[in-house]
Amino acid sequence: MHPNVPDGFQPFPEDQGFTNHIGPLYFRVEDGVGIMGFVVQEIHMNPAGICHGGMMMTLMDMAVGMNVQLAAKTEAFSPTIQMSYDFLQPAFKDEWLVSEIDFRHTTRRLGFASGLMVGPNGPVMRCNGLAKLPSANDPRFAKAEGAAAFIRS
Repeated sequence: MHPNVPDGFQPFPEDQGFTNHIGPLYFRVEDGVGIMGFVVQEIHMNPAGICHGGMMMTLMDMAVGMNVQLAAKTEAFSPTIQMSYDFLQPAFKDEWLVSEIDFRHTTRRLGFASGLMVGPNGPVMRCNGLAKLPSANDPRFAKAEGAAAFIRS
């Protein structure tokens, strides 16, 4: 593991499709809240020499989905319906960035959450998200497991 990864984090599985191309990613669960993070590396940089916004958006999308699943006590994949992001300051190479998700509410089929991505100099991004909670027999998501499935294992 990278030396900037804090104690208690473990590697996010690398057999999850798209995430194979953006890692390594790390996670832990603390008091029922899923926390995700990564160390900004060369592959995460944009031409301006700062962390690419798309990388930060991807991690926060995953962190919101994970926390909706944890709050709803489901292992089913929870696809994103809507996400909004605000970039607050740049993040630089070798910085540890971590999600801080505030789960808001679930209905029968929806989960709401907001959060911050925080670096060594404070928040770098904020987000608000809405994720679908599919029914257990929804064939569109039957083969997909959400992040909560391997976190609980």
